[in-house]
Amino acid sequence: MNSLRLVPRELRISWYDTLVKASPCPGFGLLPTILGLILLVVLGACEPWKSPGPGPQEPRKITVMASDGWIYDVIGENAKLFEKETGIKVSFSIFAPHVYFRALGTILDSGEATDIFLMQSTRWYLSTELDPSLYCLDLTDEEWTKRLKPEWLPSVSHQGRVYGLVLWDDSTGWVYTYNDKIFQRLGLSVPRTTQEFLAVCERIKQAGITPVYEPGASRWHSSLTFFEMGATFEERDPGLYERLNSNRQTFAGYAPFRRVLNQILDAMHRGYFGEDFMANTIEGAKTALISGSAAMTLNKIGFSRSVLKSNPDSGAGSWGMFPIPWLDNRTVSIERSAPTWFGNAKGRDQDAVRKFFRFLTRQSSLDRYAALQPEGTSLSFPTAAVSLQANEKAFFGSAHLGGEPFQGGVKYIMTQWMEIEADFEQMLAGAQTPEQFLTGVDARRANIAAAAADSAWNRAKSAPPNP
Repeated sequence: MNSLRLVPRELRISWYDTLVKASPCPGFGLLPTILGLILLVVLGACEPWKSPGPGPQEPRKITVMASDGWIYDVIGENAKLFEKETGIKVSFSIFAPHVYFRALGTILDSGEATDIFLMQSTRWYLSTELDPSLYCLDLTDEEWTKRLKPEWLPSVSHQGRVYGLVLWDDSTGWVYTYNDKIFQRLGLSVPRTTQEFLAVCERIKQAGITPVYEPGASRWHSSLTFFEMGATFEERDPGLYERLNSNRQTFAGYAPFRRVLNQILDAMHRGYFGEDFMANTIEGAKTALISGSAAMTLNKIGFSRSVLKSNPDSGAGSWGMFPIPWLDNRTVSIERSAPTWFGNAKGRDQDAVRKFFRFLTRQSSLDRYAALQPEGTSLSFPTAAVSLQANEKAFFGSAHLGGEPFQGGVKYIMTQWMEIEADFEQMLAGAQTPEQFLTGVDARRANIAAAAADSAWNRAKSAPPNP
């Protein structure tokens, strides 16, 4: 119909002349009808044109990429509240731990857009492993950065700028948790030395119970019994971390490291981890201790709290805890590196990312997180106090909390964690010696340092001390 409006005036006149002048009976017959139809068509075509208007807009959404175990249920609940308030949907892509680091590297290098990604950030991460100016949103001017506890700032900052958001338990430490009912029934006391620990394990084994539930199938876990003792070594040998970080000390050249690994292997060979521990998963630890099929397991300080939340009748509220026992250790390393939220500098909706971070760091959101996190007793931000269980009060009242474990205090450890866990598994299986395991750690550190152009690895090295 629009073409009728483009018909030249002279052509419309010729139509009229043809119809009227050629008619044998002007004003009669079909002529009025034909003219009326033409008039209706032309008038209809001349009505003002109306735009159909914009189509329905896609709802705003952001995607979060993380490793399994880093996104607690309370985060999902807060994300739903955020969507209800803003209309911005948050979706999560969760990867298995053994593939996450490589998957993240591939996605960031390819330019594929995930709006937010999580990484186990340390004080070294943003200076040696990820260039925040290329990959991360600068969050320095966000109000919540002023409320983050100062001891967490090094793991989210680079050259005075803040790039990450860390929401994690402020007292994360790994300890051996034990079922107190088993200890009471067998007349056992809490071990304070390595020999006492081995004697307790032997007594439990003789009773037909697995002394230590070790989830070997969750291979990221097994090496923690060594690496979480970092603060102990640093306390006993002040300056050890500095020597490791300046390449004046190697892992393979430090005798106490070898002694710990040999003690771990000795306990395993005595059968204290169970006959088929390499098939155990981390998820099975709760069931093992609740059922009494195992007496102890290595987990976070808040492990019994998480058990009690999902199993109120488990009796976990009275389970006890003690430090990792190798080398007569009495110190619990406290982590200051944790899964950290980074906004992708190449993300599609950076404004939505900032809004989501602001929502997560509202006081009401933080208080909810602190109260509902499964294993934590505090948070990296100030929050309303979390009520401690009786066993947690007893532990914190007597425990010596130390500095960071190796993962946070020493360069180029977290970077190679997948290789570390694979080699540690090989050592447990007898395919590597402790010396070979530690030599592998050193070799990978050297390769990572070279890629980072770390001057400490480029200069001529003096022979490292060998305590």
